[in-house]
Amino acid sequence: MSPLKVFNTLTGKKEDFHSITPGKVVLYACGPTVYDVSHLGHARMALTFDVIQRYLRFSGYDVTFVRNITDIDDKIINRAKELHQLPEQVARQYTYSFWRDMHDLNAASPDIEPRATQYIQAMINFAEELIKKGYAYESGGDVYFDVASFSEYGKLKKQSLDDLLQGAREQVRSQDELKELKKNPVDFALWKSASPGDTGWQSPWGWGRPGWHLECSSMIKHVLGETIDIHGGGEDLVFPHHENELAQSEALHGKPLARYWLHNSFVQVEAEKMSKSLGNFRTIQSILEQYSADAIRFFVLQTHYRSPIEFCGESMDAAKSGTLRLIRAARMAVDDANGDGTAEEPDEGSDAVLQKLDSDFREAMDDDFNTPRATAALFGLADTIFATTDETLATRYAGALKKYAGVLGFTLTDTAKIIDSSTGSGLVDVLLNLREHARANKDYKQSDMIRDELAKLGIKVMDVKGAKAGWERA
Repeated sequence: MSPLKVFNTLTGKKEDFHSITPGKVVLYACGPTVYDVSHLGHARMALTFDVIQRYLRFSGYDVTFVRNITDIDDKIINRAKELHQLPEQVARQYTYSFWRDMHDLNAASPDIEPRATQYIQAMINFAEELIKKGYAYESGGDVYFDVASFSEYGKLKKQSLDDLLQGAREQVRSQDELKELKKNPVDFALWKSASPGDTGWQSPWGWGRPGWHLECSSMIKHVLGETIDIHGGGEDLVFPHHENELAQSEALHGKPLARYWLHNSFVQVEAEKMSKSLGNFRTIQSILEQYSADAIRFFVLQTHYRSPIEFCGESMDAAKSGTLRLIRAARMAVDDANGDGTAEEPDEGSDAVLQKLDSDFREAMDDDFNTPRATAALFGLADTIFATTDETLATRYAGALKKYAGVLGFTLTDTAKIIDSSTGSGLVDVLLNLREHARANKDYKQSDMIRDELAKLGIKVMDVKGAKAGWERA
């Protein structure tokens, strides 16, 4: 079988994947800036790298997966002012919201989740070292990275410094105060001065706070080291965020920040990127009110991570239908075939159907994590399950379906057997009405049977003279 290939944004082509330490992978994905609730675009990034880390583990790698939380930023500070709260309150609230979203989407927690405010001193030290090496300068209490001092600036974006300077000139025409502070318009802030009383920390340059780009470089260095295997995020982060991370880290250390750069494309609405600024976003929780986590995951994974997805109700409905087909096929799986709390692992080596599933699945995922082809392999097995008349084989194949679907993060939970609280309350009321009818007909045996069966389910029936019986959880 061919080795894993990944598309490296840095080189613009697919490459054989070779980790720095054989058998181990260090993966860092940029996490959220926690100033608001997360939307489907955030879910796509999170699910993309959730699947990548799951497959790497499935392939036998010892994975260290890191996803950061940006809990200090101008967006957080501005939101706090709107809400008349402290920035740390806003950050805490939306960090919890993000964690809930990830849990509800069945996205595995990262092995390490550093928060920016935990590494302020590390960021100050990073900026100081860049100044000492001539790659940064202090100006008016700010510290800027001198882009012209790093000859390879623009290699991730694949634009020359002249092109970037032209774009920056157009972008900063109204920012006269920054023109006075910067040597070049494209120089970016490592440290930003703040007024007394504003959110900030003491530094050698006065009161201020770190620039966004400095955060990830400092956390990667402190938590993982100077060079990692994979750095990932949404394609909107290629420039300027990842370009600036790369420049400041490689300038300081003289070695690559990451061997491979992976970026997922956007979720679009009417050909425009889903974003808060455009107001065309759907929050994760609002979509979960209509669709299961598996349906959302299927919607994301049916398109290759480097291609844009068009969001609409029809596409979500199609994803729901596809997910239900897999769930129906997986119903034959025996969760506890050994009778001891552990499910029996399907033996791919003894069955041609399972051998083909394993081969097709791995071949797809080894080709730059091609989830559309991998899910097609799952549907192929589902078709086989529906077609077989051998119950033992169907059970074995259903177990394999759940195993390989799990590598993609699907739960294949049979929601047809799950009743929400509102429906459950309604069913209890129906049974109590039947019991009242039985009592009215002096069928006390039937009445007592309904009461006793409800008691077994933890429902206590409370008879009230002259009124309809009530109930409560026992």
